[in-house]
Amino acid sequence: MAERLVPDLGERCVLVEDLRLDIFIGVHEHERQARQEVAISVHMFVPDTGPSRSDDIADHVSYADIVEALKERAQSTRHTNLVETLAEEVAELAFRDPRVVRAIIDVRKTEIIPEAKSVGVILHRRRASLRGGG
Repeated sequence: MAERLVPDLGERCVLVEDLRLDIFIGVHEHERQARQEVAISVHMFVPDTGPSRSDDIADHVSYADIVEALKERAQSTRHTNLVETLAEEVAELAFRDPRVVRAIIDVRKTEIIPEAKSVGVILHRRRASLRGGG
């Protein structure tokens, strides 16, 4: 992401930054023939009631879970036309953990426009704003 995000007071941010995966994505015919690299960053915000004394992963939102889900998605042969659609999928993955109250998702194609470092979309979603209440 362009600038460092800071969680609000009373929040903790669990993040995955710049995960590079090859995915079938794009609206053009040549983009349907081969995977292309996307960079995905996920910021998952959870309530923070103070210093955690627990060293048990079950007591915390795990970045490993969303990374695993995204790697599985990348292995799929399913094609997605838009980075916006992929970003919404990533948001749904972030909200699988009921402790996540909001998420910022950044999805970028890294190789599509030679003159640009990347192109893409950034979404900010709150659990309450999801369809069906999340």
